[in-house]
Amino acid sequence: MTSRPAPVVDEAIRRRELCEGFETLARLLAVTLGPTRGVVLNDVGGGSAESLVESATIARRITALPGRRRNAGAALLREMVRQVGRRYGDGGATAAVLATAILRHGRRSVAAGASPVRVREGIRLGVSCAGGALKDQATPVAGEADLAGLATAVTGDPDLGAAVGELLDVLGVDGDVVVEEHYLPGLAHDYVDGARWRGRPAQRSLLPGANTELTLLEPAVVVADLELTRADQVRPFLEAVRAMPERPPLLLVAREVSGGAQTMCELNDRRGVVVTAPVAITTSRTHVSDDFADLALLTGATVIAPEPGCPPERFRPEYLGRARRALVQAGYLTVSGGYGDRGEVCALAARLRTRAWELDVSRDAATEAVRDRLWSRQARLLGRVAALRVGAPTDAEREARRGLARKAVSLVRTALRDGVVAGGGVAYLDCVDAVRVGRERCPDPDRALGMAAVEAGLAAPFLRLVANAGRREPRAALEQVRGLGPGHGIDVLTDRQVRMREAGIWDVAGVVAGALEAAGETAGLLVSAEVVSGRG
Repeated sequence: MTSRPAPVVDEAIRRRELCEGFETLARLLAVTLGPTRGVVLNDVGGGSAESLVESATIARRITALPGRRRNAGAALLREMVRQVGRRYGDGGATAAVLATAILRHGRRSVAAGASPVRVREGIRLGVSCAGGALKDQATPVAGEADLAGLATAVTGDPDLGAAVGELLDVLGVDGDVVVEEHYLPGLAHDYVDGARWRGRPAQRSLLPGANTELTLLEPAVVVADLELTRADQVRPFLEAVRAMPERPPLLLVAREVSGGAQTMCELNDRRGVVVTAPVAITTSRTHVSDDFADLALLTGATVIAPEPGCPPERFRPEYLGRARRALVQAGYLTVSGGYGDRGEVCALAARLRTRAWELDVSRDAATEAVRDRLWSRQARLLGRVAALRVGAPTDAEREARRGLARKAVSLVRTALRDGVVAGGGVAYLDCVDAVRVGRERCPDPDRALGMAAVEAGLAAPFLRLVANAGRREPRAALEQVRGLGPGHGIDVLTDRQVRMREAGIWDVAGVVAGALEAAGETAGLLVSAEVVSGRG
């Protein structure tokens, strides 16, 4: 008996189902775009549903669509939204709306006989033209009120927005805001006076009784990238400080100070020979050597460690560093006014910052922690660090607010770097002419069709924002603002036609450009995808 061959599913049908899955999930994300966004109800079983209003959460929770290929299409959108959210902190819903519109127009061209590969190349060219126009539109943002307005627009929390705006206005584009839990309702923040490391006193007597901190004025500093366990290891440090005319207190920073080394420090301190403050840095072993190197650079010290050929027994007085002030607490060491070479400190900070920005371009999740670490180091070296403590009545509310705070900090910092553009989808509308000019100059008809897909798709965010507000017919509103000229749009909260910048309705230029880039890349992939045959 001859077996029948398995039915062959037409390639066009497979691609259509892939795109249907993508567009189905994208439609759910689209309703969350803008300040008048809607709510998506997700059935969680047992007759219960959860209300979802954030694009990344919706993409993560909606995981099952009918059919294998539809699920594959939804997975592509889910990954795009995840990448945009991780890199920019926002823009997932915008990217979904853009990608859907570009994909729809691109598919029409392919269905009419255009080369999928060339249409994809045209989409890439169109996105490049629009990206250049967005860059030209960007203007700097400065001032506490403007930064607070951006943060408030992102979070919907005026108090949180005001705090983030103040912090980053003071710290500047190179600053770092550490978001921490606060177990009382409300917000609190402070600026770190100097550079702070995670650390602890190496001996209990350093913070006796109810004391929570110890301040050292004009300390000598020893930075030892090793565990000090013997008295002979610390004796050269103590003798060097004792020989100094003013006999300053000694801040001894190491991986650990224990055993005979700890006893030697305690005896000298108790007898008043040298006031010592041994501190153990508690950073993970992966990064602790970087922390010692940074502390040494700030204070002008030489790192004591066997590997570079500077073990404790070869210690010389010139290896000591100095600082204006050191604060030892139960969980932190803070050093202010280090005597190190300021030019070298700034040069290292600049290198770290450049590397962090380079990693920001990457979409590899593994680089995120490295990027954040580099950014924290450069801000610490420059003394531009603040702590924002976020509180709420319940654990869930506190965690949600912390997430909003981190998102606002990331976006406002990006705005300080890249500037802002007109909000409400208007920045994309103002890119249409640049893409049209590029399309008209494109010699390849199929690539020109891809550019046309981008040109048409640029109106999608504006149309969706107006539709979500439900006050106007979106296409009619589009024609009205186009008649008013560049920079005009609709304030969807008041239903007025305004010049968006003058009305204070902005978007972060880096987020707007990043969402378009991700949308174009994903739409181009779907337009040209070869879909593997399979059941479902």
